[in-house]
Amino acid sequence: MASFRLPNVLNEVIRAQRDQFLRPNQPKNGVGAFVFPCRKLVFNYCERSGSSKSMMEYLQRDAIEFATANPQIEVVVQPRPSKHPIVRAFYTNGEQKTKCVRRCSVSEIPEVVKSLRDHSGHKLRRWNRYVISDTPSVRGIYSPFHDKAVYSISDLKPKK
Repeated sequence: MASFRLPNVLNEVIRAQRDQFLRPNQPKNGVGAFVFPCRKLVFNYCERSGSSKSMMEYLQRDAIEFATANPQIEVVVQPRPSKHPIVRAFYTNGEQKTKCVRRCSVSEIPEVVKSLRDHSGHKLRRWNRYVISDTPSVRGIYSPFHDKAVYSISDLKPKK
């Protein structure tokens, strides 16, 4: 008696269906879930330099409040001898962004930390086109300045 074999394509589909339950799911933004883009903030400062004075004051006053208000972000404080103070942010897409806060006052450091926290982690780039589309229009983008005919209000009145 001949044995029955499925075609290779069907075997691959069945294997993919079976493997989807075995693979760990990656966290994704969507319905019912929100993954915060910033996953970790590292505060580096020097204990002896004058440029880190405002950073040390911020860490003593406001860093604990920031950490409790944002439990989804890992907050790390590290000494960095003989260097200027920096705040480094790590994002879920693998990127990182660093800001130097050596000339910032104590009131300006929370703004820098907030901007790093709210950043998406993607590189900033300039869009050359106004409309981003997978299927661009054949006619192009409509503009009223492209129309050659000029209409007046009297043309719009209903005729008797």
